[in-house]
Amino acid sequence: MVELVGIINININPVLVDTGGFELTWHGLFTAVGIALGVWLAVRLARRARISEDDAMSIAVVSVLSGIVGARLLWVLEHTDQIHKVGDIFALTDGGISIYGAMIGGVLGGFLFVTFFKPKFPKWVALDVAAPGMILGQAVGRFGDFVNGEHFANASDLPWAFRYTHPLTDGPWSSPGVDEWYRGSRGLVDEAPVAVHPVAGGYEPILDFMILGGLFLLRRLGVGAGWGFTFYVFAYAVVRGSLSLLRTDEAALAGALSVPQLLAIVTAVAAVWMALHLRRHQQAPVPTGVTTERHTHRGSRRGGLGRG
Repeated sequence: MVELVGIINININPVLVDTGGFELTWHGLFTAVGIALGVWLAVRLARRARISEDDAMSIAVVSVLSGIVGARLLWVLEHTDQIHKVGDIFALTDGGISIYGAMIGGVLGGFLFVTFFKPKFPKWVALDVAAPGMILGQAVGRFGDFVNGEHFANASDLPWAFRYTHPLTDGPWSSPGVDEWYRGSRGLVDEAPVAVHPVAGGYEPILDFMILGGLFLLRRLGVGAGWGFTFYVFAYAVVRGSLSLLRTDEAALAGALSVPQLLAIVTAVAAVWMALHLRRHQQAPVPTGVTTERHTHRGSRRGGLGRG
């Protein structure tokens, strides 16, 4: 199903299970697995940071739900041409989602929940705990794009370029002299599919795991609370904004900038602002579950936010 001949030929049915009344796609499966793993990691890190499991689960549930809303809402705003009736807005099983929308919606929902219902909760600690889970979920969820290839990219003859050959794939199909990307179901089945950069299903999950590694390194270094989340926001902005240069399915919004590129700039600026704020207001390190007498004593003086 995956053949390595000069380039990577992918001939996988994007639909994993289809019983007639129920359809499960690889994309849906990896999205669900990504959410589950992200919540698991966030709750595990929350326990080490002395956050109760009940609090962690409450925040996680709110963040996941608000993330789903944000993911769908931003996709709808980016693809208004595909919305013909009100019901199309809520057609999650038939429509797409935006990773950036999930990120923004999840963070905003969790932050508002903590602000209004748990005002004394250590917000920077909560954000640092959430960041590894979020990027893990994003990385795993992107493996679904490896199968369905729905995110079109520039043509490439590199050895690791992807060519989608299954007739039901959402991947890009093209032929010389044709400007639009299309699928075989559009009457051009005799044309050879073009190999493209593996942007969403290859480059992005690899870079996401590198961000995850950076977050764990920052935890080991014992940096102050907030720096992990700030690193996550800035690093993902760089990754997403850069990969957009290889994408061909993102309409320009402001001049030559696409919606993801514009959001990458906004979130990068927000990360810089957070970094300046954290430099002015030093935060104690996030507890990591490593207990020493000196660290425990320091944590007790600082309201339990010290490394312990």
